[in-house]
Amino acid sequence: MADDDEDDYLSDKFLLQNASASGSKPSTYAERRRQAQKEAAIRNEQNRKKSRRQLEEESREEGLRKSLFEKAQEEAAVIGTQNKAMNMMLKMGFKPGQSLGRSDDDHDDTSIPGPSQNGIYPEGKALGNQDYSKETREDRTAREYRIKHRTEPLPLDVWTGKKGVGLGKRAPSPSALTHAAKVAKVSEENVKETFRERARREFEEKRAEGRLFNAMKTLRTLDEKSGITFNIHTLDPNDPQTFPPDFIEALEQDAIDSSADLDETVTVDPERLRRQMRLDALQPIQSHLEDEGEPVVKKPKLPNRKYSEKTIEDAKTYLQLGSQQKLVVVLAHLRNKYTYCFWCGTQYDDRQDMAANCPGEDEEAHD
Repeated sequence: MADDDEDDYLSDKFLLQNASASGSKPSTYAERRRQAQKEAAIRNEQNRKKSRRQLEEESREEGLRKSLFEKAQEEAAVIGTQNKAMNMMLKMGFKPGQSLGRSDDDHDDTSIPGPSQNGIYPEGKALGNQDYSKETREDRTAREYRIKHRTEPLPLDVWTGKKGVGLGKRAPSPSALTHAAKVAKVSEENVKETFRERARREFEEKRAEGRLFNAMKTLRTLDEKSGITFNIHTLDPNDPQTFPPDFIEALEQDAIDSSADLDETVTVDPERLRRQMRLDALQPIQSHLEDEGEPVVKKPKLPNRKYSEKTIEDAKTYLQLGSQQKLVVVLAHLRNKYTYCFWCGTQYDDRQDMAANCPGEDEEAHD
């Protein structure tokens, strides 16, 4: 009856096997690849060795989270012996989280109330015969300081040796080389500034000389048209032709008179006077020469003055001016005398015409 032992092909057993096989369908290549990558990452994370930097950072974070007392307790639990320093501090009455010394609760003066705003203690609050009503501000500050405990560490004070008053360390003074460098730098800047100023001054002086030459040339032309033969504003020290001969003689005579007046005001020197007397003694007598018929040399007489003292003084003052100052004087004379504007290059009919058509007296107004 072998046929009776075989399963019927029409039974539900074969249907259930087919259903279970169809339910577990095979995974795709992409799914298998993602699963393999995930498992490999987990294995790498478990087997990976941390770097030195990561280990130091983790150790530092762990050390910051634990206090010294916790570390001492862990060491005591591992080694079996307590830290000597911690044991000594505990015997002295130290408790973790508190400061060293006696606490405020154990102090004798903690029960003493403080003074009120007016400095008087309440009645019945003071102990014994202590009278704190007459306590000064310094005494009260010192007593309160004795009650309180120091919770901040002492400042670091480095001992630098024995030194007297005023012998402490002073700031280093600048060296001679540094001082010389600063002086050289300042002098160099001054030289540069002086050079610029001198170059600018020379340029302005030369420009003023050129303009002054043209202005005096224009003034001579206008004077000739007006019949004026002499004008102190046309005198040019660089051109002797502008000085009339008689005016030069007048200037020389004025210089002689000025020196004579100066000699009269000077105090007479006795030694100089004696030398002059010796020289005079060696000279022949004039009357004796006249008797013998010898010619006597006489100084020529200067011509009569043609120019007034005011004209000579004005000329001397004008000749002592610089080129820029002379230019200002000549331009003002042209405007006032001939209504001529040097910057416009025009001679106006009258002052009203000049005021209406000329923009101004200086160069900037004509820009």
